[in-house]
Amino acid sequence: MRRARTASLVMMVAAVVLAGGHAPADSVREVQNQIAGLLAHPVLQGAQVGALAVSLYRGDEIYRANAERPLIPASNMKLVTVATAMELLGPASVCPAGVGASADETLTGLSARILKPSDNELADALLLALPQAAGRPDLTPPALCAETWGERGLYLYGTQWHDGSGLSRQDMMSAEVIVGLLRAMDASPHRDSFLQALPLAGVDGTLRTRMCDGAARGRVRAKTGTLTGVCALSGYATTLDGERLVFALVANGYSCEIVRVRRIFDQICHALVTFEREELRAEQAAGH
Repeated sequence: MRRARTASLVMMVAAVVLAGGHAPADSVREVQNQIAGLLAHPVLQGAQVGALAVSLYRGDEIYRANAERPLIPASNMKLVTVATAMELLGPASVCPAGVGASADETLTGLSARILKPSDNELADALLLALPQAAGRPDLTPPALCAETWGERGLYLYGTQWHDGSGLSRQDMMSAEVIVGLLRAMDASPHRDSFLQALPLAGVDGTLRTRMCDGAARGRVRAKTGTLTGVCALSGYATTLDGERLVFALVANGYSCEIVRVRRIFDQICHALVTFEREELRAEQAAGH
């Protein structure tokens, strides 16, 4: 019975992914099936999961499931806090008064201290300081974030802020919004500073002990998120062929130990990193 239910779920997810577009190449279909199978694991039975992976090379969706549904993002909320600060103030700017470790600490340094170890106190302090630092004391921090990204064509539909850290279980954000934010930062002049502030798989930050031995080591820069019954992982993955992908994975309401959900998310990262696109390889061979 369980096997039939799992097979049915995989087929349903695959149908959602493939609907409304051209039939994907075999390599895309293969990674879609891999991810769908991982998310159909019994440990996620009954959980709410939002997932989205998009190519920065072609702009096409590699995988999508419930991506538009707002979920508790946990510390993935820090991505909005840091990205908004970089867009408004610039990474080379001195931190807002009372937030930095010293009077001359730059936002670049502060961002790494927030994102790599996932510092809740610093993230909350930065969000609260943004309206004054940006010259918009008339706006609340959430209103300032929404305005900042709306002006850049990114509308944070369904997003709810109650802090800058993601500690509140009332925070809500969809995988679609997270990916939109990450794509916007990849196109930003501040891209490099933002990327360097993210944990690197198997190397540092909250990903130091994850994905240490496989292909994803050193190829995934992503922000983790952890609360009781909440696991998130969102960021960038570079395939073995050099194609860059952006992804968001958020799970709410599972009852197993979080390490089991993390393992599934890490396996999804492995699937993304080992994804091969035949036309990209052909272009590389032709010297394009």
